Parts: sequence; C-alpha cells; structure tokens
Amino acid sequence: MIPNNICEALYALPGGVVEPRRQPICKPVMAAIVGAVLLIINLLAIDDKSGALGMTLMVAGITMLIFGIILTAVRLTSDKRAPYHTPTKRYMCYRERYYDRAQLEMLKKYVASGDRMMIDSLQTGNVAAITLVEYSSADDSLVAYALYEYFEFDNRLIGEIKIIRR
Repeated sequence: MIPNNICEALYALPGGVVEPRRQPICKPVMAAIVGAVLLIINLLAIDDKSGALGMTLMVAGITMLIFGIILTAVRLTSDKRAPYHTPTKRYMCYRERYYDRAQLEMLKKYVASGDRMMIDSLQTGNVAAITLVEYSSADDSLVAYALYEYFEFDNRLIGEIKIIRR
C-alpha cells in the first residue's frame, strides 16, 4: 500500500506527536441507530395509501442499518490503524493526487520546499504515473509528503518522505 511508508515515518516522529489509532465506531453505530429509527417510524407512524413514503423510509432504514452494522463489525475486528495527531486530537487528513511524468522535477522542488500553494497550482491528472501522497494535521502544523512513481506494476518511492512542522 502506498500510505504505509509515510505512516511509518509519521509514527517515528519524536514525542509521540503522531500515533496509530483505530478509527472510532461512533459514526457507524449512529448510522445503524438512525436506520433502526427510520424503520420504527415507518412501522408506527406512516399510513401512506400509495406506499411511496413507506417504501422510501423502509429502503433508507434497511440500508443505513445494514451499513452501520457491517462497518461497525469491520472496525471492531480490523487491525487497520490511521495516523492520529495528538496535539490537535484529530485524525490526520489523507490526500492523494496524480500527476504526469513531465511535472516530476517541479513536484520534487515544491515538495522539498514545502510550498503547498505551488503544489496545489499544478495541474493534476487521472493517471497515476506520479502520485503525491499528503497527510496533514487539522491545523496544518504538521504536513508530510511522499512522491511515488508507478513503474513495472509497482509504486516506488521517489526520494525521501518530507515532513514539515510549522
């Protein structure tokens, strides 16, 4: 996986600034609860002669309930961890962008200097010839960049991972 290298570099920062944590289960549990509430409302309160409103509530409720249950089970049983920025008490934002090979030298220069505005000004593409992976904290006090090149069915790291503290 592409993000593994950059995550390992973030976890290795001194002082425990970034630590691996499991994603919380509160959002999928809330989705399951809302789905159950929609099903209860459909059973108890809806008296629709055409059936359109009742069917809509039933489909939405069943979908949310099943989605919530499955995602909760996956998060409880999975070993997948995400970078958590301890000073802001939030998970780091992941962003992946694709560029053409012709932009590689400019990308290297902008990543080395940590110039986010210039990186954002470059035109992105849909083909992953060059991939820029970025993790940033909620307050942008910590940003990590990694450049990958797609070569022979594999993504290879170009240069070193750049971590910028502001």
